[in-house]
Amino acid sequence: MTTRLFSVSVFPLQQAVASAAPNTLQVAAEVSTVVIAVISVMLLVVILLFFVQLRKLLRSLQQHVQPVTDRARVAAENVEYITALVRQDVQKVRASVSGLSDRLGEASQRMEERVEEFNALMDVVQDEAESVLLDTAAIVRGVRAGAKTIGGSTAEAAPGEDPHEPAPLERGDNSEAEEEVGDTAGEAMAEEAPERG
Repeated sequence: MTTRLFSVSVFPLQQAVASAAPNTLQVAAEVSTVVIAVISVMLLVVILLFFVQLRKLLRSLQQHVQPVTDRARVAAENVEYITALVRQDVQKVRASVSGLSDRLGEASQRMEERVEEFNALMDVVQDEAESVLLDTAAIVRGVRAGAKTIGGSTAEAAPGEDPHEPAPLERGDNSEAEEEVGDTAGEAMAEEAPERG
């Protein structure tokens, strides 16, 4: 009876095992499908969470970078404005320097012309002064020689000669007067020569 019981109890177990064998494969396949589906969903959720976190990170970076970019843009605009002002100032300075250079060139040219005119005037004045001095010296020498001749002829007039008749000039007196006039003219020219140099 125990054998029978045992056989009765083993038989359903065999049937269960025999019928369970195909069910186990199906269950394992279904379980693996469910596990793969769950893993896929979990992986999808993780990927979605990663993208959400990445998007939040990009937004926060954009919020943090936005003031920096704004400041950089403002700084670039300021640098551009300052560069334009410096360029304008440099152009003004260059125009002023070129104008000043032109005016200095014109003033220098005018000054040279005036110095040349003054030198020419001084040459004419010097020539006239030399001429007047030479004429004056010649006249003075002539007057002296004439006075000497007239004074000497009246004092030495002979008793038989007319005292109003001028005595002939001697060769020696005339040559001395000419030498004195020549010496005076030479001295005047020697004095004027260093002034011209």
